[in-house]
Amino acid sequence: MKHTMMRKRGMALLTALLFLLPVLFAQAESGASLPAAKSEVVAKLLEIIDFKFFVREDGIGRGTLPVYTAPSEDSLRLGDEKASCNVASETAVAGYVNGWLMVRYEIKDKKVRVGYIPPRYARACEANIGRINFDSIPAQTAEEITITDNPRDNSEPFGTLPADTELTILGKYTYTGNWWYVETTLNGQLTRGFIDRNEAAIRVDGEVYRGNQELGIPVKSPEGTEKIGTITVKGSDDNAWIVRQHSTRDSNMVARVYGGDSFPCYGQETGGYGRVWYYIWVDGVWGWFSSTNATLAEGE
Repeated sequence: MKHTMMRKRGMALLTALLFLLPVLFAQAESGASLPAAKSEVVAKLLEIIDFKFFVREDGIGRGTLPVYTAPSEDSLRLGDEKASCNVASETAVAGYVNGWLMVRYEIKDKKVRVGYIPPRYARACEANIGRINFDSIPAQTAEEITITDNPRDNSEPFGTLPADTELTILGKYTYTGNWWYVETTLNGQLTRGFIDRNEAAIRVDGEVYRGNQELGIPVKSPEGTEKIGTITVKGSDDNAWIVRQHSTRDSNMVARVYGGDSFPCYGQETGGYGRVWYYIWVDGVWGWFSSTNATLAEGE
């Protein structure tokens, strides 16, 4: 009786294995073996939006309007609580957030300030732009980091966030530099600002990540495509090449890469001048890279 039961259990285990093998092979062939985020929160962080500002050279209205670091009059207001934007001069706009208008404007020494104009003032502006929908991803600072309202090379911090400060990551900004855009509290006041994506150590789901590559790679691109392989940039590390916004050599630069670097590729197409271009993920930025300067290893 005992031997009969053991034989039955063995047959059941063998049947289960025979059933699972095709499924496991199918998963491997479908790309399940690709590097993936360690949690759903990290996966969401890899797909966070990259927002932009749109310049209005002639301004967006009249007068000098108050600007806060976050869309709340209880939030921090810089410039000794007098931060203001002359909306009759050149102003860049990103969109509306709960009626508040997110703007970027120049102050002095070619520095800029990013903040929000309250709804009662924003109604008079003619920004001709819609709403901006940010993400809301919880994180913590893993060490002391600085926060700025000027996402440029000449940025200066307006505050320092101690280790273990609670953050909400709203988006990323890569047009000038490489930044996380976050919401947090500073000295008890609500604020939003930019932290350096390359240097800031953040804790997500209990694990610390510094830089974009440590997060892994996205499963899908913004185009909905999956990874098809890996490109390797030609030349030595002294050779610098441009990654472009679209698949043409006249398109704007979104990143710069160097000979010997490798990046995941999520598609290819024939673009301007009949040249094949690769759609790649470069340290958190999506763009197109010419096949003239790279080789593609499919499936890797």
